[in-house]
Amino acid sequence: MPWRCPACRTEIRHDPGESRPSPTAAYRCHVCRLDLRFDAVSSRMEIAPLHSEHTIVNREERNRTLPTTMPTRQRKSPTD
Repeated sequence: MPWRCPACRTEIRHDPGESRPSPTAAYRCHVCRLDLRFDAVSSRMEIAPLHSEHTIVNREERNRTLPTTMPTRQRKSPTD
């Protein structure tokens, strides 16, 4: 049975000697670049949980600052 990415259904590259994916190993889809893990209970590849540095911060927690305006410069006239 080929190992397939749950998102794009592409076959996951692996060592042909392995009959089943290892539940402790990390795999990666070479098409959609998702990190995958094998779930031994469901016997399927699943998308690995995202790391905390990849999560989105709440809008209320972000600093909200407006950019400062640049001072206006007077243009030289073409006749000068």
